[in-house]
Amino acid sequence: MGQDARDNNARIKSLDDFKWIAAFLVAAIHTSPLESVNEAADFLLTRVIARTAVPFFFMITGYFVLHEAYRTGDAGKVKRFLKKLGKLYLAVTLCYLPVQLYRLYRMAGGETFGEAWVPRTAEMLFQVVRAVFFDGTYYHLWYLPAVGLGLVLALGGLKRLGVKGALTGAGILYLLGLLGDSYYGLTEKIPVLRACYDGLFRIFSYTRNGIFFAPLFLLLGALAADEKKRGVKKQKHGIVILMLLLMMCGEGLLLRRAGWQRHDSMYLLLPFVMISLFALLADGGAKDKKGGGRPADPMRKSFYEKGPMLLYCAHPAMILAVRGAAKITGWGFLYECSPLYYLLVTGGSLGLIYLGMMLLYRKTE
Repeated sequence: MGQDARDNNARIKSLDDFKWIAAFLVAAIHTSPLESVNEAADFLLTRVIARTAVPFFFMITGYFVLHEAYRTGDAGKVKRFLKKLGKLYLAVTLCYLPVQLYRLYRMAGGETFGEAWVPRTAEMLFQVVRAVFFDGTYYHLWYLPAVGLGLVLALGGLKRLGVKGALTGAGILYLLGLLGDSYYGLTEKIPVLRACYDGLFRIFSYTRNGIFFAPLFLLLGALAADEKKRGVKKQKHGIVILMLLLMMCGEGLLLRRAGWQRHDSMYLLLPFVMISLFALLADGGAKDKKGGGRPADPMRKSFYEKGPMLLYCAHPAMILAVRGAAKITGWGFLYECSPLYYLLVTGGSLGLIYLGMMLLYRKTE
């Protein structure tokens, strides 16, 4: 998930390490590991703190893809990235296609033929386009079209408006996205705005997509790369990041209490948290060309580098497996005990990923 942390064949260890943390946070969003312990704590973990994960991956792509493409004028770098992204999107979509077809079958009432099973062609095509380009072909896959669309918009903005213009435009889009996300309660109070957003939500389900959400963080990642290349030094204090994160937790709790949140992916303070966090991470780890400090074994090295993306792709399948096992055995505690549920999903996913890669490497030896 996100571009590999490479810069002229070098890797930045702190960015690679945080990709693992971010991947585990994404899994937490989908499993709510503290739900059965404390609802408020689970909200803060999964609906506020974990919301740093996807912006981090956007910034990784901005740092290594967008910055290089804009600096060198090599649009081919973006095209190659989009081609690779498209192949991944198609592959994972095919993996989850049986689940989606089963859900469609259930929605049709179990009918094999008849009007209930054959929706209107135009509506069906619209829903397919909506899923492919905005909502994702499975619930966690929205990130893939978002990063692709956001990358195209961000690069186009840089070429036509320059850095300041592109950042301003992306910032405005983000603010508009806020009004359809965590600040939707404000939008509902203004009839004209509500009508506009109701129209937008017929095109996509959420404003956390490639139009309103992704461009700003992609540009911030590219800006971080540019500042580092120019040797711009900034004071980076962990206490500042902690204070910003605590303030964002307060923002989330206030919005939740007010009942304003239609969704909870976007916060006013989130970009400021990410700017500080990413700056610290980009300078916080050793950078080398030989991957020093990482497993020398090729399989283990590959697991370390590709594991976060594979965990992102695989964990919803493990969610289905755990819930299916609980239903068959009658062991509801497998998912009712939320910390156990999270451990089963993440541990099972990592075990299968490691086993699969081990078998693959043995086969190719």
